[in-house]
Formats: sequence, C-alpha cells, structure tokens
Amino acid sequence: MGSQQLYLEPRQHQLLLCLLQLPGQVVSREQLISQAWQGRIVSDSAINRAVSVLRKAFNAVHPEQDYIETVPKLGYRLQPPLSDAAMVHVPRPKGWRSFCYHRPVLVWLTTLLVIILAVWFFNTQPVSLHLSKPIPHTSFNGVERQLSLNLAGDRLLYQRQSDQGVTQIWLNTLTDMQHKAVTESHLESSNAAISPDGSQFAFVRQDSHRCQVLLQPLDLNDNGTTTSSVLHTCPVDNVPLLSWQPDGKVLYFRQRADKTQPYQIYQLTLASGAVHQLTLLHTDYNGSGDIALAASASQLAVLRYLSPASTALLLLAPDSGRISSYHELPERFTSLIWYDDNTLLLVAGQQLYRYQLDSRKLNMVYHNATPLNTLVSHGTQLYFSSTELNSDIWQQSKGQTTLRVDSSRHDTMPRLSHQATQLAFLSNRQGHYQLWLQDETGTERLLTELPGKPGFVRLEWSADDTQLLFSKDDAAYLVDVATGTLSTALPAEQQVGVINFGATPQQLLFSSRRSGDWQLWLYDRQTQVFQQLTEQGGYSGRIWQNALYFSKFHQDGLWRKALTGNEEQLLLAQFDKINWLNWQIEQGNLYYYQPDQGIYQLDLAGLNTTLWFAEPSHFVRHFNVRDGITVYARHSGLQGDIYRLQLQPQ
Repeated sequence: MGSQQLYLEPRQHQLLLCLLQLPGQVVSREQLISQAWQGRIVSDSAINRAVSVLRKAFNAVHPEQDYIETVPKLGYRLQPPLSDAAMVHVPRPKGWRSFCYHRPVLVWLTTLLVIILAVWFFNTQPVSLHLSKPIPHTSFNGVERQLSLNLAGDRLLYQRQSDQGVTQIWLNTLTDMQHKAVTESHLESSNAAISPDGSQFAFVRQDSHRCQVLLQPLDLNDNGTTTSSVLHTCPVDNVPLLSWQPDGKVLYFRQRADKTQPYQIYQLTLASGAVHQLTLLHTDYNGSGDIALAASASQLAVLRYLSPASTALLLLAPDSGRISSYHELPERFTSLIWYDDNTLLLVAGQQLYRYQLDSRKLNMVYHNATPLNTLVSHGTQLYFSSTELNSDIWQQSKGQTTLRVDSSRHDTMPRLSHQATQLAFLSNRQGHYQLWLQDETGTERLLTELPGKPGFVRLEWSADDTQLLFSKDDAAYLVDVATGTLSTALPAEQQVGVINFGATPQQLLFSSRRSGDWQLWLYDRQTQVFQQLTEQGGYSGRIWQNALYFSKFHQDGLWRKALTGNEEQLLLAQFDKINWLNWQIEQGNLYYYQPDQGIYQLDLAGLNTTLWFAEPSHFVRHFNVRDGITVYARHSGLQGDIYRLQLQPQ
C-alpha cells in the first residue's frame, strides 16, 4: 500500500450496523439518520446513495441474493438467505441447546458482516486521482482566466484583456483549437458562464456607473451578427459570479449591496426573468459571504467565508435554497467545481483539493507553482487558469522616481519608518507571505514569519521605530525590529480588525466587532484598560492633537470627534472605504487614495485638498508617505495562462 491510507468511515459503518441489528425488520429513514448521521439534516438522495452503495457491496458477495429490500414509505429491511431465515423460526428447547439453533444465523451474520466490511473497506475508499504534468493550453500575453465549459466539453469560454486594455470574453472550440473574441473590444465584459448546451453564455458588463448580467448567443444569426439582452441589473459595487443549472433553465449568481455587505446567492429563471434570493446570513455575520458556487443536477454547492483559515461548504436544494448539508473546511477556499455526484474539487491558493461528501474526507491532489484561479473539467480533462503576480516597490522623492525593492515575486505593503531610513514590506519570495526589512544601506533581510497560516497583513511602525504592529486572525501582534521577536499584543478574543498605535506608545487604537458592529476602541497596555471611542461605527482610526480621525466600515467618509463624547463631524465625504488600508496622518497632513485618480493630501489645519501623487499604471493601491517621500507598490507584470491536466482515477 505504500503511504496510502485505507479507512472505513464511521458513519457508513453505523449505517451497516443499524441494518444488521434488525435483520428481517423494517428500519425507518429516521432510524438511519439518527444512528448513521447522528441526527443531522440529510437529504433523501444522500440516504439513497448510501443504501445503493451497500447494495453493490452485497451484490459483490452474492449476486443472486437481494439482501436489502426497500419498503415503500417505511424504510429498508435486511433480508438473510431463505435457509438461514427459516432456521430462526424452528421450534427449539430452552437452555444451552438453544444456541445451536441460533448458531447458523449468528455465523451467517458474523461472516456476512466481515465480508461486507471487507468489501466496503476496499471499495469505498476515496478515488485516487492521478494528475499528469500540466500542459499549457494558452500562451497569450496578459491574463486568461474565469473558465467555463459546456456539458459536451467542446466549447471553452474564458476572459482576457484586449490590446486596448479592455476585458473581453473569448471562445475556444476544443475540436479545432480555434480562439475568437465573442464580445466587443471597447466594452468591459467578464465572468462569463457558458450554457450547458453551449449555445449561449451569460456574462457581466460593468463600469463605475452600472452592473448588468447579460445573455448572448454564441453563434451568429442570419445577418452574421449577434446581440445581447439584459437579464439582471445588479448593484454597481459587485463582482458577480455565475453558474448554470445543468438543464439550462436557471442561472445562479452571487450579489451584494456594496463592499461593506457580504455576498449572497440568487436564482434567476430565464423564462420569466424572476430573481429569487436563496441564501441568508445572520445579522451578526462579518465576512465576505458566499464567495463561490457550483450547480449540479440535484444540489447547489456554495463556499462561504468563515475566516482566513476556514470556509463553510453548504449544499442547497437548487429551488428553495434549503440547506441539506453543512461542512466546515480547514482551508480558505475560493473556487469549486463538481467532479461527480459525491466529489468536489476545490481551490485554495496554489493547491487543488478533492472533497468526498459522504465521507467528509479532504485531500490535496495537486500543488501548482502559482495561484490557481478557476477550473473546469470534462471526463478526464481538467483545465485551470493560473496567474503569476509580481510586484515591486517604488519610491518618489523630489520629483525623482526610483525602484526601491525589486525581486521576481510579490513585494507589497511598503511602510517607511518615521525617520524614513528603514522600509518594512511583505514578500512571498520564499513561497508565502513573510515580513521583510530593508535597512538604510539597502540590505534586505527576513524579519519574521507571520503567525498562523501565511497571509496578507497591514503594517504600522511605532513612533520610535523599534516595533512593527499588525493584526491577523482577530489578534494583534508586535514585532521587535532589532531581533524579529514576535509577541501577542491583543488576543483573538478581542476580534481585532484594523490596528494602529494611539497617542502614546502604550496605547493601541483598534476596531473590533465584539459589541455587535465595528467600533473603535483604545487599549492602554500599561493599565490594561479598554475604552470604547465610537458608538455610531468606526473601522480605521488615528489620534492627532487629541482628536480621533476615523473611517467607517459601512459607508464612505472621514469623520472627526473628540476622544470623549459621541458628537462626530463629517470631515471629508469623498473618502473611499478602501482607505482603511493606507491612509495616514503625517506632519499635519492626511494622505488618502482616490480611486483612479491617485493619492491626495488634506491639510488638517486649513482643510485644503490637493493631489499629492497621480495614480501610476499598474498601481497595487499600497502606499506610504514619510517626510515628503512616497513609497508604493506596482505590478511589474501580470501573466496568466490556461493549463490542461489529465485527471485519471486509479
């Protein structure tokens, strides 16, 4: 067997034992659910599938005998062979001799149990998947991603940028390997999903003023043209993802009101145009919501964000949205597809996982060199898109622009020390995000690993430049710059969001949702006293001249208030919510980002606003300003291709 592990799932074992405990008697579905599924909500199809596998196991032992009888509306009955069943009813004397009359049945049951368990042991293991070496399927300049494949497996849709920088939908006919654009080169089109029969596709068209889901035929009409029709108008602040019901009559998509609200799943019936919301989230939920979906003939699989290290998998009834099964998975998954009725393939960063629904077994089956985006499969062919993301850190000072940090990987989140002599930044040059430091000589060194699973964090220098502060997984951490020693500043129970230093080195100003919504808190490390500073919302804050300047999670704007009292003043209405990541106060000036324009400077004394730095091309939206020096991150190039894997069960 080598390193392969064989196992018998406890729940399936319980299902078999439940039937064996009552041979010849009807066992109801409720009894099966109670014993084999521990009372969880289980769909009829899941029970039918489990019983069907048991029948196949019995058939492998004795093909002539039907061991499991379905009793309509009542349940199932395990039938022993006729000769042994008759022995059960033979009159017998009492005493020790009665064992002899029971013995044939007991021997049969024991032998049958051993045989069935052995057959089950070897036949219900998760299918071992052998994946060949990936073969490049496309090699265009730029990025190809967001794959969609019809049921016949001969039409592959994807999106890529035109020469004008506009995202278009492209069709690849796999029979002749031809590629052609199917949307206009001057209109943004994205996130397409081809219909199951391959005749049409739904896609998203959006700009700063609108967001629409459209439907368009793939084949030209008699006039040699094609037109699209609007299926649904969505809120502007959306990135809709689409999935077809296999019958081609229904389209599922995710939608949110704006970036402060979580995504939820909706159903659109093409014949009527009716839109129905399928998923709901608790009012105290704080997260990205339902981030990915995939429809099969009988179930809708949905990935729901839980934390940076965990994801919920929900299986829904496709019409009602009723949750038939709930699975909590120990990875941050972002994409999924159905491989068969019992198996899902899921993407987490550079890794591809297989998940068996009946056994709840999760296995990594492939590790890619670069992050995986989307994937599709047909038969033994698996196609996936992968993007290589590289970025560098640049510096502008006194009108001169220079390259500050240059590597072949992703360097980002630049933070200059207050003396502007040291630069802290994140880099994945060793395969995952780490905290790095560049000293005044330009020498770069690894400062520390990040706690928990590697991931992105936001950095903040202490006033004396001896420490770096960041939050991760609801906790806050301090890093000693001299030694790289990591210590916990606030535990995860505080549910820390954005964190900065307060007016003194001993104060930590942070947002937390522990009171129900995001509010700002001040913690004194010396006295260990917590003080809530906001009542009407607060997400990212800074203290300057004894006043609190802050943004909110649910709405645009920058506010100011005294450290005591509840009265707050809207200081800047045109302050995008995304500024929580970078905005800062430096020498009486507040620096913030205006999307598609650049970095602005607000003079806090006169409240005058000026453009400090026009947005450069390929801007990553990570920047920092110290003593007139601006450091920022830029993509050094994006390259993403489609690859093909041979996916062969073994």
